[in-house]
Parts: sequence; structure tokens; C-alpha cells
Amino acid sequence: MEFFTIILEKSSSRQVLPDNFVKMLDGHRPQNMKLRQADNGLCKLWDVEVVFDTDGSTYLDRGWKQFVRAYDLQHGYFLVFRYDGNTRFAVKVFDMTMCRRRYQDADDASMLCLFLLSSWLCLTPI
Repeated sequence: MEFFTIILEKSSSRQVLPDNFVKMLDGHRPQNMKLRQADNGLCKLWDVEVVFDTDGSTYLDRGWKQFVRAYDLQHGYFLVFRYDGNTRFAVKVFDMTMCRRRYQDADDASMLCLFLLSSWLCLTPI
């Protein structure tokens, strides 16, 4: 499942999850989710607490601020969350120009993949 959100003033401290996403969980109430920057399976996983409020709202809370700071998420940024069904989200970040943001850790992970692949090819007998 995918959904999007726009960073607003109050979403820098905690991020509300859409009601339809929470319904999709079908009564399962995970205490934590893991976030990562999309298209980069080797980058850091961020542990984020999930809070189920008494008013029926569900939030990404403790750990969300650190994710916001690490990726310099600013007011007006557009985020696409992709849920993998295993308490993990891959997050795509688009800035105010509506272009996808590139991060250094994505480039580092790509280089590591290339290095590992080339090492494996060099060790494989022909």
C-alpha cells in the first residue's frame, strides 16, 4: 500500500497515518515501524514509534523527528510512503520544486552494491 503526505508545521514532530492505512492493518497494532529512504535497501533503518491515540488517530511519533532532521524534511515537502506489509516503510522525498531529492547515503549504497557485484564477478570461475 502507498500513501502520500505533505510536511506541515506540526508534522515535523509527529506524522499522522491515514485512516485507510490503519484499517488495512486489520486490527494489528504495531508498536514500532521502520523507515528507510526508498530505492536504497542498504541505507539506515529508522525505528519510529507508532502511537494509537484515544481519538482514533494514529501517528509516527518517537524517532520521527530524527528522520525529519536526517533528511532535512522541510515545510511543503511531499513524501510518498510505501508499506511492505512487514512494519517497514520506504519513503520517497520530493522537495518544493516537485523533484525527487537525492541523498548521499543512496549514492554510497549504490557504490557498495557495484563494488560487491564486481568483487563477486571477479571471484566467479568462468
